[in-house]
Amino acid sequence: MTGSDEPESLYGLRVTANLLPMLVKRPQLGNWFSSERERPGNTHVILSDDLWRRRFHSDPGIVGKTIHLDSDGYEVVGVTPKGFNFPLRLATTAQLPTDQMAFWMPLSIDLSKEQHGAPNAGVIARLKPGVALSEAQAQLQNACGILQREYPETNQDLGARALSLRQQTTREVNAPLLALQTATALILLLACSNIASLLLAKGQSRASELAVRMALGGSVSQVARLPMLQGILLCCLGSLLGLPVAIASMRFLLHLAPVDVPRLANARIDFPAVLFATALALLCGIFVGGLNALQVLKRSPLEVLSDSSRNTMGRPRTRLRGSLVVSQVALAVILMAAAGLLLRTFVNLRSTDIGYRANYVYFGVTVLPPSRYSQFEQRQLFFKQVLDRLRSTPGVEAAAVSTGFPLVGQYDSVKVQSRQRAGNGHDLGIDVDFNAVSAGYLEAMGVRSLHGRFVTETDTAATPKVAVIDENLARALWPGENPLGQLINTDDPTKPVWRQVVGIVAPMRNKSLDLAARPGIFVPLDQTTKYVQFIVVKTPTNSREVSRLLKDTVASVDSNQGVFFIQSLPDLIADTIAVRHFLFVLLAFFGAAALVLSTLGIYGLVSFIAANRAREVSIRMALGATRGSVGRLIVSQGIRLTLLGEGAGVLASAALGRLLASLLYGVRSFDAETALLTIAILGITKTTAALIPAYRSTRVQPVTALRTE
Repeated sequence: MTGSDEPESLYGLRVTANLLPMLVKRPQLGNWFSSERERPGNTHVILSDDLWRRRFHSDPGIVGKTIHLDSDGYEVVGVTPKGFNFPLRLATTAQLPTDQMAFWMPLSIDLSKEQHGAPNAGVIARLKPGVALSEAQAQLQNACGILQREYPETNQDLGARALSLRQQTTREVNAPLLALQTATALILLLACSNIASLLLAKGQSRASELAVRMALGGSVSQVARLPMLQGILLCCLGSLLGLPVAIASMRFLLHLAPVDVPRLANARIDFPAVLFATALALLCGIFVGGLNALQVLKRSPLEVLSDSSRNTMGRPRTRLRGSLVVSQVALAVILMAAAGLLLRTFVNLRSTDIGYRANYVYFGVTVLPPSRYSQFEQRQLFFKQVLDRLRSTPGVEAAAVSTGFPLVGQYDSVKVQSRQRAGNGHDLGIDVDFNAVSAGYLEAMGVRSLHGRFVTETDTAATPKVAVIDENLARALWPGENPLGQLINTDDPTKPVWRQVVGIVAPMRNKSLDLAARPGIFVPLDQTTKYVQFIVVKTPTNSREVSRLLKDTVASVDSNQGVFFIQSLPDLIADTIAVRHFLFVLLAFFGAAALVLSTLGIYGLVSFIAANRAREVSIRMALGATRGSVGRLIVSQGIRLTLLGEGAGVLASAALGRLLASLLYGVRSFDAETALLTIAILGITKTTAALIPAYRSTRVQPVTALRTE
């Protein structure tokens, strides 16, 4: 966008007139496109609320005014409602300045100029009431079959798949969100178990009172009311105290959260969220209070009073508290093991050799508008002037341009043939990653040369066509042979354009860090007519200065041309694993909370056992038992429960590991090393938690304890 302010590169979308009305009822200002405005040559535009407020200062009279996009005038016919965006996610892993589409234009297709077999638009549809997605899929397949029969040469492999818009938007983050929901449920269960264990301990002192109420004719509801109210009050008070913590945590998590989770930026703790949390607190209170009440209601008053007179918990109550502690340890194992798996995945991804040396490498995106740069020579001259000025800047080690860039979702794929394979007439070639680059690109990116040379300034349109390929492609085309000097074709097999292989480089991961490197090829930019989108700079300068340098350099060549966004390659690599990193941080927090809660559970149980067995301990010590033997007697109960919980947790984590399978890299969903380390950490903390009350109980003098009894 050009105008009075600095040129700004924006993302926009061409749509049919009926798309926006299908997604939202009415615009904020003006009107939607009419069918008449879909004709070729139309110059109307609808602005997003964000662009309208930011660039035009919420001008209420914007409708009817003319703005300039790619130096061409467009009449504004409407502004979308606040918060509307389509599509929600862009096909890139780069840290874009915004996910918000800035404008929409009429599609304006001239069908007479369209070619069969070259689809260049997505289709959005609303199903009729009562029509299932499977029915729509069947109709799409039928339509594809008709097109295959009518145009067999271009539509032989034509197919279509119907997806819900929600599924299409969230499918990349379904697994992380499901894992996060499961972890949240587990930590909630652990907290409930911890509170229930605490109430059971506190309820022991009230058991005789409840038994007396029952003996005097109190109804079940009257007797159960007190522990139920106690549980509800405790849980609701905890949720009330947790609300400000939740609000502060939300802000912190949104700061850490990756940008490619749809609508995450709009997440907030509103009234429905508070209402849900309140309902959940009530349910938890009823659950833990009900457990406590059942321990009295299912026994006779005489049995309860007898246990109270002996100052014992009773076998059922002891078993229940022990079961709760076992469940706490098991849940802690699950959460800590999951965090450990993601930590190993994160470390494996960060240590993966991607084939590039990322230090001090920055890239910027600038797209030259066809209205001003319709000829290849014009685009070539523009980028030549940009590179000349960048290379002459002090501190810039290298500068180059390219048609593609790794890890941003903008990398072409082509079919490649060797002369030997093309000779048999049946080989359609090998799918490879294709990138047209200027001289200096491979050096700037730190690509490792194995044989031959890189692309140089001498590789021009007037010289023989050459190519630099990676080791994977060399092995696929010429196994056991020397690929240097061999001929290769990246164009139409029926009209081959042969290039001589002049260099071999190490394999590179262009699509994703967790996907094996595909075969790749680099060709000199001057020997193609491809559109350049990326400017690459290698400099030790900080990112703010690099951003200013690129924008000023581009503007000095063309004052109406902007740079859409600029990012360092290390930051881009971090963005590609941002979802895993975010999930790891959350699971690590949940794991730490589970460790603390389960440790408190063991500590509380052993403390309660030690207090209730004080008379027995005193008698044993009076009869000659050593402090060590008495301590082992008490600690053994905590260790036994810990071992049972760890065993159950390991089995459960092996079953639940499938939820994380799609997020893991370089580690299986059940990893023995991670499980053993988790068991060791829990074992040490739980043993320490059990030793503290056991040690205190052995320091009490037998006479003092018996006198107290």
